[in-house]
Amino acid sequence: MRRFATFGILSLLFCVGRDANAKGWEEVHQTADDVRVVVAPDGVATFTHQLRYRIVAGRFKTLDVPSIDPRGELVAEANLVAEKGGEIPARVERFEATAKTPAGVHLVFDEGKGITRGAYVATVKYKLDLVAAKILARDGAMWKIAWSAPPSVEGRDGARVVFELPPAPTEPRLGGTETAQTTLATLRRFADKDELELVRPHVPRGETVTWMARIDPKALSKVDAPELRPPPAPVIASSIPTRTPAMIAAAALAALAGIFAFALKKKRALVARDCAVRALEPRPLVNAPFLAAFVPFAYGVGVAAAFAAFSWGNPLVGAVLVVAACLLATHRAPAPIRAPRRAGAWREVAASEVLVPKKARPLAGDVLDLATTRGKLVFAIVATAVVGLAWLLATRVAGVAFALPLSAVALVPIFATGSRTQHPATPVDVAARMLRPARDALAKLADLSHVELRVMGRVLAGTNADIDEVRLVCAPIDRTPGLRALELALAIAAPGPHGAVPEVLVRHDAGSPAAARIAAFAPGARIVIGRSADEKVTRLVPTDPTPEAAARLLAALIAALEGRRTSDRPGASVKPVRWAGRERRVRRWPTLVPAVSA
Repeated sequence: MRRFATFGILSLLFCVGRDANAKGWEEVHQTADDVRVVVAPDGVATFTHQLRYRIVAGRFKTLDVPSIDPRGELVAEANLVAEKGGEIPARVERFEATAKTPAGVHLVFDEGKGITRGAYVATVKYKLDLVAAKILARDGAMWKIAWSAPPSVEGRDGARVVFELPPAPTEPRLGGTETAQTTLATLRRFADKDELELVRPHVPRGETVTWMARIDPKALSKVDAPELRPPPAPVIASSIPTRTPAMIAAAALAALAGIFAFALKKKRALVARDCAVRALEPRPLVNAPFLAAFVPFAYGVGVAAAFAAFSWGNPLVGAVLVVAACLLATHRAPAPIRAPRRAGAWREVAASEVLVPKKARPLAGDVLDLATTRGKLVFAIVATAVVGLAWLLATRVAGVAFALPLSAVALVPIFATGSRTQHPATPVDVAARMLRPARDALAKLADLSHVELRVMGRVLAGTNADIDEVRLVCAPIDRTPGLRALELALAIAAPGPHGAVPEVLVRHDAGSPAAARIAAFAPGARIVIGRSADEKVTRLVPTDPTPEAAARLLAALIAALEGRRTSDRPGASVKPVRWAGRERRVRRWPTLVPAVSA
């Protein structure tokens, strides 16, 4: 009997315990809700909730999601992921309101017996039209997004919402001054989107949080709701026709093209006039005869097109057009006009006339020549005008602050090329830069009191002052018989003053003692026929093409071709030894050159 009583008590306790375990103890907490709001240009936003749950006890076939906006269009499928396990499929569905609970959304797990103790992450998506839901509204010149999430059943830390918006000139920012005290905003800008992250350190249980962001209306370009974009003010008809912006822009571009075309046409005319005075041939970089009248027009159109390209945000095309315009405006160095050398006569000229640099005579093209004072002044005025105009229009015309100076770069070839510095130097300029230093160096190397030194110029026939060549002529007073003269000439090897190479021409009689001394001084030197049948010319070149080297060669020739010894000169410290025989040396200074020579 005692055994049956004990068995009954144990059976009763087992049944009661089994019923208690079947009912179970269930406890679940939502620990986080991170939201990403991706806003499309048409104002439709996709909300993505990442919900974190922690199940303490029990087994669940459904989980309530109270933070979902009931106005949104749900995406049917969702996944519930365990932190230390695989994905658990779930679906999202709405449930109707009851007497105890309002309507809402929950996750349903159809497979298995549900989820048990652990930590899980659920992803829920839905779409919502911000304009229709009155979440998007005007806020001055900006628009404001004000989205309120349903209150949370439990308080949580680190609530976060990320607004992902299309790119716009003005960056999105936190909306509302009162929320700035409790919300931390972080902005991240990319080429294709802007992200504004809003974080609140703590959200109490049952509190409704409103997330606000101010955005640029240009970000939502496809939203055309009347309450957000009011229609433009009606245009009052006027009897006087007004110019549209397109007409004003076209007129400005035409004026710009005309100004630049006139500048290049004027530059070409001035260069041609200056070259005609100097007997030179102008050489524009683009120098086709059939394009001569078309080049200024193409230059002006190219500069205007470059300005338009810079203004409308196409810098590559603008740079190419500016380079092309610079090529059209560039001048190369002019070339001397090839012509036979005119007849002329060698005459002695004053050193002050040919060995002193002359002040450049003013030319017509100096006003557009950066190498002259007038040209520098005009260039400074033009540059100041361009910068000032760009500064005045910077706040009135978009992009003009950069487009106008960059387009004005095409003016640089007009001032920097076709300059007088590109002209070949005149014979007088070459002599002043080469023969004068050689004469001064010769005075330091030789005793010029025993040397006859002259400056000879070749004056063109029919003129009184036009000189096409200058030479420095010298010879010892007591010279070796047969020596006529030593001439320091300049051979033109290349255009310009730095292309002149000095050379020494020794004029002597054929078969004379001077010829023998020259042959011993420079064996193998080239000998050519001089101005007469009995005159020979030995051409000697200095070791370096410099005035100092030419002076050293002249000093050595003077010492080698002097007719008497140093001790024979008056006032010498050594007692001279006189020749007792008959003097057979001929003391004469022949005419240096014929009266007229080609």
